[in-house]
Amino acid sequence: MAADGNASQPAKPTPRPVIETFSSWEEMRTAKGWPSVEVAAKLPPQKRLEIASAALTSRNRNVRNLDYGFALLLNGTPSKDTTRLLAKAILMNEYTFGPKAPSVLSLLAAESMRGCKSCVAAYAEIQYSGDGIPQNDEVAFKWYRWAAIVGNSKGIEATAIALTEGRGTPKDFKEAMNWADRLDAPRRAKLYVELAKSVAGSGTPEDLATSADLLVRSIKLNPADARRPIKQLLASGYPADVRSKAISALRAAGDKADPVALLTIAQSLWNAGSTGEAIPIFEELVSNGDAAAADYLAQALGRSDVAQQEKDRIVDTLRKAADAGQPSAARALGNAYYYGTGVQQSAVKARAFREQAAKRNDAEAQYLLGMMILDAGTADEAGIGRQWLERSASSGYTLARAAIMKMNSN
Repeated sequence: MAADGNASQPAKPTPRPVIETFSSWEEMRTAKGWPSVEVAAKLPPQKRLEIASAALTSRNRNVRNLDYGFALLLNGTPSKDTTRLLAKAILMNEYTFGPKAPSVLSLLAAESMRGCKSCVAAYAEIQYSGDGIPQNDEVAFKWYRWAAIVGNSKGIEATAIALTEGRGTPKDFKEAMNWADRLDAPRRAKLYVELAKSVAGSGTPEDLATSADLLVRSIKLNPADARRPIKQLLASGYPADVRSKAISALRAAGDKADPVALLTIAQSLWNAGSTGEAIPIFEELVSNGDAAAADYLAQALGRSDVAQQEKDRIVDTLRKAADAGQPSAARALGNAYYYGTGVQQSAVKARAFREQAAKRNDAEAQYLLGMMILDAGTADEAGIGRQWLERSASSGYTLARAAIMKMNSN
């Protein structure tokens, strides 16, 4: 019976792990009670590894201290663990060893022979950079290729780039792509962007077409990181149809695509004066709930180079978005009716749409509505106008705060 009674007791919840966050190395070192590097070098091996790992490989780069971490690894008797952490840290950081580079290479070479893949890639990295030794592309490529053969991702990426650029080895783009195909989709997509940059350097139509194809393939492979290839794609010189292919790839990816990538394309077109191409994309984005795109459509309503038929379509798009609960669209319509940009001026409609946005906690709309009510000069609504200003100010809207301060000083 006692056993049954114990079984019926609710299980104690598992305590959540405490996640420590620090803003700097000194803050972390002080909190952990870690000593200076000279004292830390005399600590037991496992403790030294723990501290060096934090100094060299913390996810937050602001708390890394490369001088401390590398000094800790290079002081004392080297071991398999210290050398492998050394290799990992070299691949994760940019660091100059100076006169210590030859001894670092010696450690990496010895551990490479014992099967350490990252040590092979790190050895190549130092040869490639010429850190503390004569820079040698040929030797770097041989070691990168060795790292690639044993499956190290950094080695594969560097081998593909070297083959594309002809650095340390004859150019062979086909072989470069064969190596790239060995990577998982996210890393391959990132590598395609780097290869695209290298290929585009010649500026020939054939190479630009190849570069463009790599960028579109990158978007299709990993649409969640589409901003990287989009940034390169928007550089001048690419064929005119590439942008359309990129947009099609983003649309095909749907919710998996980076939500900012399509906006970036539309903004680029807008800034380049291609409003006719940009507006339909902004409309699509507004329909999908993008607040920033609504501001661009509001600007389009005030442009003389946008046809009235197109403005009517923009108003319809904004109205549907406002009805669906998007405050930025309602605010844009309120401004349009207030100033009469693209629509027949109407204070009644302006107030209605601004109120619609204000009730959805749009701080700018709350300010505009409050000022609109106060400017109307209706005594019985002065309190309502002030209330909207106070709500806007409480959300941190600067103009609303300034307006209330001015009212209080009168």
